[in-house]
Amino acid sequence: MMFSITSPVVKLYKDELGLKQGDGLQLFCRYAGSESGLCIGVEKGKPTEEDYVQEIDGIHFYVKPHEVWFVEKMSMDYDDIDEQFTINLPSIA
Repeated sequence: MMFSITSPVVKLYKDELGLKQGDGLQLFCRYAGSESGLCIGVEKGKPTEEDYVQEIDGIHFYVKPHEVWFVEKMSMDYDDIDEQFTINLPSIA
């Protein structure tokens, strides 16, 4: 498994983006005003054959081949009680 995304994160994306069983969500690297200058972006879409895909709770999270390095060993979690979203991106640590 290249990255880890917990069920509460998947539920959050399903609720916020109206995702259904079998839908795809692309993970990608984007420039932002963070400490490292990079952060993770997400966008609804459909993976192609060359994309790296992980199915989690019925949603296909995918990454384009040139951005696999960015999500390697990434973890995402969401605490719905505290409404706290946590992303660990070792590739930019």
